[in-house]
This record gives sequence, C-alpha cells and structure tokens, in this order.
Amino acid sequence: MIRNVIFDLGAVVFDWDPVQIVQTFTSSHAEQNMLLKEVIHHPDWLSLDRGTMLLAEEIPKFAARTGFSVSRMQNFIEHTLNSLQPIVTTERLLYQAVRHHYSIFYLSNMSNAFFETLYDRNEFFSLFTGGIVSANEFVIKPEPQIYQILLEKSGLLASESLFIDDNATNIAVAKKLGFHVVHFEQTDACFTKIREILKIYE
Repeated sequence: MIRNVIFDLGAVVFDWDPVQIVQTFTSSHAEQNMLLKEVIHHPDWLSLDRGTMLLAEEIPKFAARTGFSVSRMQNFIEHTLNSLQPIVTTERLLYQAVRHHYSIFYLSNMSNAFFETLYDRNEFFSLFTGGIVSANEFVIKPEPQIYQILLEKSGLLASESLFIDDNATNIAVAKKLGFHVVHFEQTDACFTKIREILKIYE
C-alpha cells in the first residue's frame, strides 16, 4: 500500500526549462549557447547541487568563463531562479494527495540558495512532511545514498512510497531500491496515471 508520495522539485513541482531560460534572458544565440554550456550544464552547476560550492563562489567563475560581468551573471542567476514557477497542475496534486491522507515529501538536486528562496516564496511547502535537498547532504541523484538518506531520516519504507521524477535514470535507481515510480511528464496522461495509482478521483 502506498502511504507516501515523493516529488522531485525541478520540472515536476516547478517549471525547469534551461533552453527557455536562456532564450528569455538574451536574444543572442551565441550567449544562449554559452550560458547553457558554461553555466547550467557545466559541472560547476552540479557542485552547487552537491553542496560542495556556494553560489557566491560560483558566480565569479561563471562570469569569467562566459565573459559576462559579475553583475550581469548575478542577473542571470536571479532570472533563472525567477523562472522556477510552480506547475499549477502539480500544485493541485499536492493538495489532493494531502486531502487523501498521503504524506508528501520532496527529493531534489538543488542548491541551498535556490531551495531556500523557493521555500520562502511558496506556501505549499507547508504541506510537505519533510524532504531532502542534495546540497544539504553532499550527495545527488541518482546516487543510491540520497534515496536511503530520505528513507532513514523520514522513517519511510520504499515499498510504501511513490517516487515521481522527470529523469529516467533517477527513476530507474529508485525502482531498483523498491520504490513505486512514475516517470514524470507534464501531460494530462501522466497526471491521470498518478491519480489512478493514488486513487484520487476528483
């Protein structure tokens, strides 16, 4: 029996579309490609998620690699953070899951700076019983340890938990560890599937 629902945050609870983020920041294709390569898809971004580097340390490094001024790079990071808007249908699902007596949790690869801002901006975080952000644990998905940390800290059983993530590798690891899983897509069919699994018919 499923008692708990565990949500990834980026691209599941919040919009996360790197291509759209850079396109809405600059009209220069060269700058867009540079921001994707040297910032969002650079290994340093994973260091932020892993908690081994702080945003204040990374911004000058991002600026140096791209040729942007530090202030413009700060603007880009703020733009990126502001792009993380709640996905309305997922937000509705959070409330429905709680009303149907599920405990909800988050398990996300994210920097502390981003998570703390999102937490302060969005009231629905009060619905969550708990969760894990990678930067606090110095480990990231799909490393199995981060799933185990969530289970141990929250007193959960994988067999009683539905894990929802947009990343196929993260889903595959969770399934091996005994979680029920849904590979998330922002489609009506995916939300229907989740509601059927949870027996939410409203």
